[in-house]
Amino acid sequence: MNIKSLLLGSAAALAAVSGAQAADAIVAAEPEPMEYVRVCDAFGTGYFYIPGTETCLKIGGYIRVDFRGGDVLGQDTVDGGGGDTYYTRSRANLRFSTATDTEYGALKTYAEVEFQKDNNNGASSNLAHGYIEFAGFLIGFTDSLFAGGYIGGGYAANDYIEVNYGDTARTQIRYTYGDVNNGFSFTAAVEDPTDNVQDFGTDTDTYVPNVVAGLGYSAGGFQGFLVGGYDAVVEQGAIKGRINATFGAFSAFVMAGWNTDGDERNAYAQWYGDWAVWLGAQYQATEKLAIYTDVNFQDEGVDGTDTGEFEVTVGAAYDVVPGFTVRPEVVYVSDYSDANGDEANDWGGFLRFQRSF
Repeated sequence: MNIKSLLLGSAAALAAVSGAQAADAIVAAEPEPMEYVRVCDAFGTGYFYIPGTETCLKIGGYIRVDFRGGDVLGQDTVDGGGGDTYYTRSRANLRFSTATDTEYGALKTYAEVEFQKDNNNGASSNLAHGYIEFAGFLIGFTDSLFAGGYIGGGYAANDYIEVNYGDTARTQIRYTYGDVNNGFSFTAAVEDPTDNVQDFGTDTDTYVPNVVAGLGYSAGGFQGFLVGGYDAVVEQGAIKGRINATFGAFSAFVMAGWNTDGDERNAYAQWYGDWAVWLGAQYQATEKLAIYTDVNFQDEGVDGTDTGEFEVTVGAAYDVVPGFTVRPEVVYVSDYSDANGDEANDWGGFLRFQRSF
């Protein structure tokens, strides 16, 4: 046997062995492709696609801690207590927004849940908002059109103490035409009269809904709003108008309300007497610091007294770092002792720490 034959034979043997080993080898399966979270920028910042769907989701909220003291903000202000005991509250707030494009426009939902612990009332939870938006309609639970739902409130955290502008949330069916932030808009709603009904000694059992309607115009730094609400329980209502203006770092508003029956409050006219006026101004002193004040008046004092015919809040909001804000405020209410005992004074203080995300 020559060298050439030996080499050929060896190569054939090695090929046979290699083929046998290859037939017996275990081949590992390739990993399935992973679906990473995709950013959804069609509805603003913070949205992402829910994996496997075309629905966009946004999650946010805040952690807030409040300290309140003094007579008008403390917890011990009745029966001559004088408000000497301070009041604290810690709150966790979670917000969920969804949006999906459809052939009829965006289908949206919004939910806001609050969990809080008060030093004198224990722990509680609350659905602050929960509604569906589609084709100009809003269906669910949120602020009334008469309050923050359309016309808005004040700058301060304590934007009213006794001169209540109607800060209520109600289950409702609402329709809005136009862009509230640009040009003309019209909105109308039917609202559940049993949600947050004030007890004015009337029967609240009724199938007739409350009705609210509003008009608005926005252009640049100017906004004007007019709303009217009818309380089906009391069979009275209220009208409220507001003007907002912004000039560079300075912004201000004036708002006025009229009660159709000044002798009786209702779900929308929650102030005392025929009329109330709310004024507010804010100055953005630096990128981090805003200084503001709210001043409120009403026709009559609380329950036939002089309490609350005039009140004012002065405060500031300082962003220590993005997402972390500190807000101190000082509050004054006229003749507070008339309704809360001789020991009660007219002042109160407030300090809030809030981490938003």
